[in-house]
Amino acid sequence: MKLAGKKILVTGSTMGIGYGAAAQLLEEGAVVAIHGRDMTRVRDAIQKLGGGERLVAVVGDVADLDSCKSIVQQAVAKMGGLDCLVNNAGIGELGYLEDLSEEHFDRIINTNLRSAFFLTQYALPELKKTRGNVIFTASTAGICAGPTDSHVYAAAKSGMISLGQSLALELAPYGIRVNMLCPGYIDTPLIAAENAKLNGQVFQFIEACVPLGRLGSIEECGSAIAYLASDAAAYFTGSVISNDGGATAARSWGGRN
Repeated sequence: MKLAGKKILVTGSTMGIGYGAAAQLLEEGAVVAIHGRDMTRVRDAIQKLGGGERLVAVVGDVADLDSCKSIVQQAVAKMGGLDCLVNNAGIGELGYLEDLSEEHFDRIINTNLRSAFFLTQYALPELKKTRGNVIFTASTAGICAGPTDSHVYAAAKSGMISLGQSLALELAPYGIRVNMLCPGYIDTPLIAAENAKLNGQVFQFIEACVPLGRLGSIEECGSAIAYLASDAAAYFTGSVISNDGGATAARSWGGRN
């Protein structure tokens, strides 16, 4: 197995892309720290993944800096080290400019961007020991504009991309790789909820505008994260990888047809 024995912390891994990543990493032989804000949900995810000694529970709110430090400390203590940090935790609350508050802005930036910076900082001593790597789950919203109500979310994800590229340069002398995965429309509970709220318009838009004509799956994101975490990707650093069914490329001409 490609990741046999590797110790990996995946933040926000009780559902969605983080859960898909954890499942793939586990399948490839890694020891995985499952993280969430609620211990019950963390334990449920571990049980769903099959349990066992290669899964450990980590709890904390990434929006809080003391909690970020605790999350890393818990993972390192329970796994006995750290080879890879997957900065995946995030929230996707949307809103139009005239409706947004300072509290909304701070919540999105703190959860999606600030946490990724400080989790990486707190993990750095362990990653230096293992010549490990960091993966940021960014978004195609950080590469090109849209949707029109994603202002703060897009700013946070764009910040993650710039942060990751800068860190890739700083940390390369330590043998630490840093890469950014940018998912497009992925079949997660958040997308499903947004689609239901808009009476199916989200799925209609995806079918019309994504060249492959469909949502991506959490398994497809998980396999990309597992690859970036592995030694097979040893020459990847500072890379921004779109996993979006061609959506970013399609922006240059407006859609599928």
